[in-house]
Amino acid sequence: MLKNNYYFSSFFWSTLQKILNAILGFISVPLLLGYYGKAEYGILAIATACNGYMHLLDLGMNTGAIKFFSQWKAEGRQDIIYRVARTNITFYLIIACVNMLGLIALAIWGESIFSVTHEQFLQLRMCLYIITIFSIFSWGTTTFNQLLIADKQMAYTMQVQCIQTVLKTLLIYVVLWSNLSLTAYFFWLTAILALLLVPYAIKCRRGNLIDSLRPAAYWKDFRIVLTFSLSIFALSLFQMTSTQSRPIILSIFSANGAETVSEYRIIEVIPQLIIMIGGTFSSIFLPKASELVAQKNQQSIEDFAYKWTTWTSVLANMLSIPFIFCASEVLSAYVGAEYAGLAHWMAIWCLTVLIQIHTTSGNALVLAYGRTKPLVVTSALACAISMVVNAMLSFRYGVGSAVIGYFFYVIFVIGSYYAVYYKNLMGLSRWKMFRCFLIPTGLAIIVLFFVNFVPIRQEYFAAYPVRLQYISICIVKSLLWLFPYGALLMAFHVIDIKSLKK
Repeated sequence: MLKNNYYFSSFFWSTLQKILNAILGFISVPLLLGYYGKAEYGILAIATACNGYMHLLDLGMNTGAIKFFSQWKAEGRQDIIYRVARTNITFYLIIACVNMLGLIALAIWGESIFSVTHEQFLQLRMCLYIITIFSIFSWGTTTFNQLLIADKQMAYTMQVQCIQTVLKTLLIYVVLWSNLSLTAYFFWLTAILALLLVPYAIKCRRGNLIDSLRPAAYWKDFRIVLTFSLSIFALSLFQMTSTQSRPIILSIFSANGAETVSEYRIIEVIPQLIIMIGGTFSSIFLPKASELVAQKNQQSIEDFAYKWTTWTSVLANMLSIPFIFCASEVLSAYVGAEYAGLAHWMAIWCLTVLIQIHTTSGNALVLAYGRTKPLVVTSALACAISMVVNAMLSFRYGVGSAVIGYFFYVIFVIGSYYAVYYKNLMGLSRWKMFRCFLIPTGLAIIVLFFVNFVPIRQEYFAAYPVRLQYISICIVKSLLWLFPYGALLMAFHVIDIKSLKK
């Protein structure tokens, strides 16, 4: 049954959590934007971006720990899992302290870095201090999350995060009901995010995934994971830099830092939702890909790569095309018609994400093989180019410069998969891998071309409130595209539901 399928259950709960989070964002962003103001809300975005960049301190351990915890569990080596997991707690406590020092330094001496007023920086400083307070809890959650993912309990982690989303929703109500200040809202939001530590730790302890919650120092065993993790750290460094630097560069080089970053956060919500849903497969695929590579079963590797490249391409199109098609209406319903001018940037961003997601299974295999040196070089070059493009175009194009820079980054990196990895490392057919992406995407574009001629006007829904008019247009357009697309996928045997049961 599909409900007992590891892929399906993990993806279902992860998708549900992302959808709930997206609904929260859809509701909360315009409310908070109107309540606190565009510039003030941008302060939260800058603080979050600064802290997000600090996650480079992970040193690639998140991927490395999941890989080895999965491998050792399959081998029945529970003793080494216990030792490494407890040492991992110590490692993340050290990382949390470094994170705190970095944020404190930025809060004290960082005013000249950002294009904000003195009053805005004082609020930013308070936000950075709040993140500092909860850093230990946030980093401490990581070890237990790794253990749960390696134990194929992603469904549980997503269920807990669904509850977390409900708490964040209640917080929005409290803000509007009790007139919470920006600083107070950010404090409670950060506290809710840090609370994940409690259920994750309890679940790991009760499930005997870890024998004690006390930190340990089995550095000899831990070095095995750390050595592997450092081999992919450079890759994570450039990926994270490319992602987290975009709002920071906008805050420095654009004409109005706070407002431009606020616009960035507005159009970021939809692409990030697509990335989060599609990117769920990264964590799902890694344990399976590592197992296949260890078994050295070439036929199974090929089946895995071709099958899941097709499915992730279909998923990427289903997630991205409706938002490309309805970008103007989505923004009008989301934050108001005055932001509809950002629609073309959001559409380009969604197109870029579509291209990126289709290589998810290939990326899992690359990590499983561990031969990331060519990808690191390509990512470094792509990251540098994207940052330069973002900085150079910020003053002229504003938020669009970040979208353009990201597009360059993705094209460079995806090109390396086809040029180097698929044939030389994995023994896969480049053309067959591209065809697994091209056919679902080509069918999606063909349907989109014809549906685009169907007249769907706002006056058709004049009886509804304005925001609901835009939502109705989005729903009708999406369904007009989705049903013919699904029919073509079935007619041309691009997908096979029965294969998911295997």
